[in-house]
Amino acid sequence: MNKKNSSSIILFSLLAVCLVFLTVAALFLGAEKINPASAVKGQLKSYEKIILMDIRLPRILLTLICGILLGGAGAVFQGFFRNPLADAGIMGISSGASLGAVISGFLPVPTAFTFAYFCPVSVFAFAGSIAAGILVLFFSVIVKHRSSVTLLLAGTATGTFLSSVTSFLLILSRNDLRALITWTMGSFNSKGWTELKMLVIPAFVATAMLILCAKSLNLLGSGEKTALSLGLDPFSTKILVLLAGSLASACAVCGGGIISFAGLIAPHIMRRLFGSDHYRLIPLSMLGGAILLLVSDTLARTLVSPSEIPVGIITSLIGVPFFILVLKKE
Repeated sequence: MNKKNSSSIILFSLLAVCLVFLTVAALFLGAEKINPASAVKGQLKSYEKIILMDIRLPRILLTLICGILLGGAGAVFQGFFRNPLADAGIMGISSGASLGAVISGFLPVPTAFTFAYFCPVSVFAFAGSIAAGILVLFFSVIVKHRSSVTLLLAGTATGTFLSSVTSFLLILSRNDLRALITWTMGSFNSKGWTELKMLVIPAFVATAMLILCAKSLNLLGSGEKTALSLGLDPFSTKILVLLAGSLASACAVCGGGIISFAGLIAPHIMRRLFGSDHYRLIPLSMLGGAILLLVSDTLARTLVSPSEIPVGIITSLIGVPFFILVLKKE
């Protein structure tokens, strides 16, 4: 085992231990603080058990899943476009997933369609993310300069347009507008076992697809001409990246709404620490995304408790300065 692999294993282990520690800490932090010693001794009161097992635990697990998906999607998009500023939010894919989820509330969907893990919100969110990805690719193709920067600018324009349509539909909605607006800012409030069970299978599929992108992204990292000479099919790679990133983004939107910058920060930090080998980078970005989102959600529900801040606000406050710093360096 060489020195580089050894250091990667050590750092990965430290991150994993950190994630376990933060997960346990998040269980006992909140508006109602619970003594960990009471849990270890089995002396929890009945209402404390309900808080831990029925409220906090499913929320934390859902937060971890969404962090894994956003971190992995960010690593894949950044590797494919070879641009550290690419992620599902900036590419407009998250906005497409959000629009699809909102549209599902306006359409009469047959009850038979709502089965198992495929609820209308998930299906429409995935369709919206795919549609947004296709729009971005279309806009970038019709312009003369087809660089990765052009693609990012097309994604930003597409995302802004789709967000405006979403806001318009929310205004027309007769449902609780405040709850819907909070959802568009990103929030895991009131999420439980039902939402978690709904996302398990799609999230697993999305995670597997993201990891499958590693080989193609490593080939692309050596240059397009070299990748082509080694047998890489650019069209198949583009489709795989689009489907994997869209499914991951759709699951994350269904789980916690629009959460900005989580997919931008984690992959960039992991690339600095571990290098650009996507066999390591994608899983590590998933781990980093889970840590980032868990810390952000814990802050969101404890800073002004018993009230709560949308987690998307926390990630944006962290992400905007980080985005500017990366933009300056690049």
